[in-house]
Amino acid sequence: MRVGFSILKEIQVKRTGISGELYGLKDIEFERMVKLLEKQGYLERVLRVGDRFSLKPARLLEKGEMFLEEHARLADEYPDSIGELKEWVRADRAKE
Repeated sequence: MRVGFSILKEIQVKRTGISGELYGLKDIEFERMVKLLEKQGYLERVLRVGDRFSLKPARLLEKGEMFLEEHARLADEYPDSIGELKEWVRADRAKE
């Protein structure tokens, strides 16, 4: 859940240069997560050109905004540095 929350949060604050590497994910895993969020109506306007994509034009839909509000407790512990995202996401995996 933290990966999805973080992707939505980063799009919300217009920091769209994120990638799977920041989360410790393979590119294909990251792309699948973005596609899932888009398909489920959390975000739109993911730019795709060939086999590449960009989150720069992406924006949250109402459902994405509501998700961030409903999980505001995660925002309280969200890392200030983008370099800390991998560790923050691991905390979610440790609970599984």
